[in-house]
Amino acid sequence: MTEVRCQECGQTSVARSRFDAVGECPECGADAGELVELDAYDEEVDELRCGECGWEVEAGVRVEWGGKRRIFTVDDECPVCSSIEDPGVLVPIGAAGTVREIPEHGVARAAARELREQHAGSGVPVDVERIARELGLRVRRGPFANGMLEGTEIGVPEGHSGAERFVIAHEIGHHVLRHSAGREKIEPEANAFASELLLPTARLRSAVGQGVSIRELATRFGVSRQAVVYAVRAAKLLHRLNG
Repeated sequence: MTEVRCQECGQTSVARSRFDAVGECPECGADAGELVELDAYDEEVDELRCGECGWEVEAGVRVEWGGKRRIFTVDDECPVCSSIEDPGVLVPIGAAGTVREIPEHGVARAAARELREQHAGSGVPVDVERIARELGLRVRRGPFANGMLEGTEIGVPEGHSGAERFVIAHEIGHHVLRHSAGREKIEPEANAFASELLLPTARLRSAVGQGVSIRELATRFGVSRQAVVYAVRAAKLLHRLNG
């Protein structure tokens, strides 16, 4: 008797022998090619973390994602940042690196909430340029390839008005978090900071619960559609979002 697990839905079942044509998964109907012997799996791990955005999930447990029940395992592509050019993969938390090496998204978001309360109150859209000035930073638009922070000056690329506010918030994040580590750590942290500053999670969750569309969210928070998608994915609200 051989115990197998379906790679599609995670259901375990028993084949009469390892040579038995088991047909299909009794749970989801996947064909035999999706059934793998349990012994073929790597050592069990409890929790996984995306090396790019820091999203965490229990390994081997079915969770709701995108309207479907899915099981995530080691080396799966992260569903949160799957739309970016170089998405992260899921690795055991213990193997994801030290605290100094991995992005600390919770710290970045907490810093953004504190800054917003100190400088912007609770209203949206958040006036990021006013916050920058109050922090002693100068915003300058020019022919930059990307946003940049040099000393106390934030450079914003011209011709990208829909993303300007996120770029400014991102660079404010670098300033507030006093970033000096490698890009693999500081860029995801600055993105998390900017997202929380411009789209506060509590307000975002409330708006999504009201059935607000992506376009309406972008208008309400004064950000691009891409920034909205990033925020709702990070908040695990994508399955509740209208188009």
